[in-house]
Amino acid sequence: MNQQRSLSLIFLALAAGLAGGLAGGLVVFVAPGGRDATEAVTPSPVATAATPEPTAVAIGSAERLQRAIERVLPAVVTVIADGVPQRDAQGGITQQRNVGSGIVIDDRGHVVTNFHVIDGAAQINVVLTTGEQRPALVRSHDSPYSDLAVLSVSPEGLRSAVLGDSSLLVPGEPVAAVSAAGFAIGNSVSVGVVSGTGREWPRNGVILEDLVQTDAAVNSGDSGGALINSDGEVVGLLTTVVRATGTGSPVQGISFAQSSNSLRPIIEDIVLLGSYVRPRLGIERPFRHHIELTPELSASQGIPLPLGALVIEVEPGSAAREAGIRIGDIVTAVNGVAIDLDNPIVNLLKPLRPGEPAELTVVRAGQQLSIAVMPRLE
Repeated sequence: MNQQRSLSLIFLALAAGLAGGLAGGLVVFVAPGGRDATEAVTPSPVATAATPEPTAVAIGSAERLQRAIERVLPAVVTVIADGVPQRDAQGGITQQRNVGSGIVIDDRGHVVTNFHVIDGAAQINVVLTTGEQRPALVRSHDSPYSDLAVLSVSPEGLRSAVLGDSSLLVPGEPVAAVSAAGFAIGNSVSVGVVSGTGREWPRNGVILEDLVQTDAAVNSGDSGGALINSDGEVVGLLTTVVRATGTGSPVQGISFAQSSNSLRPIIEDIVLLGSYVRPRLGIERPFRHHIELTPELSASQGIPLPLGALVIEVEPGSAAREAGIRIGDIVTAVNGVAIDLDNPIVNLLKPLRPGEPAELTVVRAGQQLSIAVMPRLE
């Protein structure tokens, strides 16, 4: 079996697993002339946290939180992302539609959402709480380093939410998850408490960092919604929900939001400058540029190394291409730090500063190489 075919089979074997990380979103396949077929997307079945007990919120706190929810509701919108129409095996035309939520953050029409909600979209629309639909453009995104995208829509008549200070959150503090599930359902609200802060969670080749864990119920369509405190401030961007343990046992009450403090500088730069500068090598996108190896995957595919980042595409004109990185290379370390399940290549590249090279340890055809790549900051 040639190398390209082998890599293609590995990618296909993992493609189903990719959807497993897009928790809280809703995927719709639209067939013209027929009904929409909906499929709730659930996360990868890997959880170690204990299931929290249902939360009781004091009456006074509940009333304060209710007033906060009423202030935020008009700022939470539905995000509809339509993919490119494609012909299916039967000759019909289908179109994938991702539906999630978003938060209006200023009076200039900027809306934040999860990148996985709009990934691959050819057309994006937002639906306001009034039912009005407006076209949206992608201002920029921060993938794969965070699951954040900033959209731009016509600002007339929009109500915006305020970003709060997530560092002030404490376990047990009342919070609410506010989203806009779409499909005429309207806004959705669930209440709970902060279960923990500074959490990390692995998903699709990246370890999401500085997460707020909550037991507020999060469901399909909630991705990109707001986690708010009792002052009506957005302290997190709803991102993922855990539904099962590593053994498949169901769990409840474990949801994660990217903290407002981790996203604030990214949002500010995207709004003001049009982008947030990150190190770009041209091999950093999971499932597009590389696949994170696991012992199980390597054993099933006859790959000699149990861990590392298997390169499946090198971006044309990229720093990695110029440095000589090739398809089929397995990157095993970045600047001397080994790539493993706790240290994916994306997380090892994330701290790089301007002018700081990435010394990649690469295994190619059984030989270990050291290749210096100067990331482009884009």
